[in-house]
Formats: sequence, C-alpha cells, structure tokens
Amino acid sequence: MWTRKLADRTRERNESVIRLHILPIFGAGSVADVTTARVRGWRGKLLAAGIGEPTVAKAYQLLRALMNTAVDDELIRRNPCRIKGADSYDVPERPVLTVSEVFAIADAIGPRYRLLVLLAAFTTLRFGELAALRRKDIDLEALTVTVRRAQAELQTGQLFDKAPKFAAGVRAVSFPAELHFHDLRHTGNTLASTAGASTRELMTRMGRSSSRAALIYRHMTSDRDRAIADRLGVMIRGDGGAAAGSAGARPEQR
Repeated sequence: MWTRKLADRTRERNESVIRLHILPIFGAGSVADVTTARVRGWRGKLLAAGIGEPTVAKAYQLLRALMNTAVDDELIRRNPCRIKGADSYDVPERPVLTVSEVFAIADAIGPRYRLLVLLAAFTTLRFGELAALRRKDIDLEALTVTVRRAQAELQTGQLFDKAPKFAAGVRAVSFPAELHFHDLRHTGNTLASTAGASTRELMTRMGRSSSRAALIYRHMTSDRDRAIADRLGVMIRGDGGAAAGSAGARPEQR
C-alpha cells in the first residue's frame, strides 16, 4: 500500500485508524465485497458514534488508498470510495488574539513555558519545532531563531526528534527586539500579515514546502524578514506596554 517511507508518528496513526475503524468492518471477506453503499453506511455509523470528523476523514482516505491498490492490482474494476467530500472536513475558524492577550497568556502560564507562548505568537513556529529548540538555535545578536529539527511523540509517550515537516522547514526566522521569543501559530501568522508580510513571505516564515515555496525560500532576503520582525516590534510596543520588557528567560538546554 505505501509507496513512500512514512514518519514513525504518521505510520503509528495510520495503523491505529486501520485497526480501530477499518478492519472491524472490512477486515473479513474480499475487497470485491466493499461497495459504495457499504462505504457510505460505514462512514455514517462512525460519525453517528461520535467519532471526530478528522478521524473519519482519515479513515476514509486510508480505505480509499487500499481500494486504489486493489484497482491497480486488478482485483476490482473501480474504487468504491466515491463519496463526495468524505475525504475532508470543516475546520472551525481559530480565534485571533491581540498582542496584549498574548502577553496575558504568557504572564498567566508557568514561567518555564513563558517563552514557548511568546515564540509561538510571533515566530509562528510549529509546536514540535518549538519543543525541539536548543540554546544554540537562538542568535540574540541577529535576533533570529533557527529551526533545524522538530519533536514528535508516539502513543507510547516516547519523544524523538525528526526532520522538519517540509523541506523548507529548515530556516531562520527573525523575532522582534522587544521580545526574546514568541508563539501561538495562527495569531502570529495573522499579526505578521498585518505587519506587511506578503503571502510568499508568510509561507517562508511558516516553513511550508512545495516547489513554489522552496523557490520563494531561496530568494527571500533576510533584510525583509528582519523588517517584518521590526514591524511586529512596533505593534508590541504600541499594544504590549511594559509587558514587552519582561520577556522571560532563555530556553533550557536539552
């Protein structure tokens, strides 16, 4: 079924979905017994049972991939997974915080995680990228944080480092001089856009990977990234007040 190597976490998640939601219904019998009507009924029962839409969509995608393999092997003539929209789900709009609200969260959370919150809001790094940061990844003179790896967790609780999610994920991201670090990815993307970042610059800061994104990443200048961070600093000074002056300690050495 799999034509490319999957990350450990992705493989674990796929195996779990197949074991829990696909095999109990389609594990017995032949692939020829899997009809569109059965697939539609199976999907409806999952949703009625309270299984989350993301999980149901993932189960449908995996079943469709299995059936595609059966078609390629000439075991069946046509893939029965032909339910329009079954491979996607509606994502609710995420709230966008003000700079003051970001600092309020940073102040309310345990001191150990203060920088995690601030980094998330103003560099838009992914949680796994933030969790994998080392002291050597922070350049306080250039005011940049360099992403070299990401951390993932298996269902067993085991933590491990892996390459960033996308090829363009290895990158240096500037942060405002008024803060030591920042997060809350969605808020940060919105603030960076408000600060004047173009769609291409946002893709680079986010580490999105595609042929287009990779080309953008290679040609984006660090001066422009610095300007985006400086503009965020102006916004922080205007909205964050004195909170900007107490950004917290550096990340702990891992």
